[in-house]
Amino acid sequence: MVPSDRTVEPASRKGVQQFNGKIELLGFSPRGLRILGVLGTPDCTASDAAKIVGCSKSLVSHWKDHAIKVGTLRLQTGGIVKYYELTPFGAKFLASSTDFTTGERCVAMGAVHVLEDHAVKYEILKEEDKAHPIDWRRLGKPRNWVKLGFKLGNVRVVKTSRHIIIHPGKLRDFNADRVLVMAGEIVGRVRLELMTRFGMVLSEEGTPLHDPVWEVFTIEAEALNGSGTFKVHMANGATGGLDNSPPDRKRHFEYNRKELAVAAVRSPELFVELAQKVDALIQTVNGLVTVNEKLVSLLTQAFGPADEKGNETAKSGSGGNFYVR
Repeated sequence: MVPSDRTVEPASRKGVQQFNGKIELLGFSPRGLRILGVLGTPDCTASDAAKIVGCSKSLVSHWKDHAIKVGTLRLQTGGIVKYYELTPFGAKFLASSTDFTTGERCVAMGAVHVLEDHAVKYEILKEEDKAHPIDWRRLGKPRNWVKLGFKLGNVRVVKTSRHIIIHPGKLRDFNADRVLVMAGEIVGRVRLELMTRFGMVLSEEGTPLHDPVWEVFTIEAEALNGSGTFKVHMANGATGGLDNSPPDRKRHFEYNRKELAVAAVRSPELFVELAQKVDALIQTVNGLVTVNEKLVSLLTQAFGPADEKGNETAKSGSGGNFYVR
């Protein structure tokens, strides 16, 4: 579902025709596929993609234009900032993409981990210097305390009567650990800037406002149309759910544990690994069966004649008795 304040540019049908023929005709490189996957996550700009993939903005622009041309990506225009989303064909293409060097399905690329705004709260030990005032703007007056805020770069900073709350914003990457590190680095830099530039003194330790919330946008989540929105409570406080609420308005899984998000992202890869292990186990069992058959054949050849001789001795001996010492 596309928000009403955005217009969607039509996508080319040429890519669909190529896909029906041979997927390699779309001309994506492995890095191009990574850029396509990142740009396909909600509210992701070209600058975000350049940081995540680790390439220049011009390269992102090249693959973005190529993706729109072949019909795997479409542009959503919301004011000055431009966002993108995968077309249904683009989602199918990513799910079926292959490694051009091996011809195998490209499961290593994976999906993007999206960390919702993981805000951290610090206690105010000293207000900012009067010589370096901050341009606080009133954000409202919930209950009996005043809430102020301002933006330091792209980071939102909120002030209450006793605390500073730093919101690093939504972050995304292919690596979940790297996303957590990025969030911590942003919060740390802003805290340091508030202290050195504006003369504030904040507590050494910060307190997260809540558990991190991980969003995972996969084809499996998109396929669960009509399932509604729900949350499942698991052991040790872990939760998982399905959501499509604003601002993303795109069906996705949500988790409050990093390991659950990683497992959800890696599920196609895990299934491939499981299939490979099963194949290896089947080969091992077949090998053991073959060895066992050869062993039985050798034992039959070795002990079969001796048993026959033993039976003959028993028949010709005195009284038909046979003793073994």
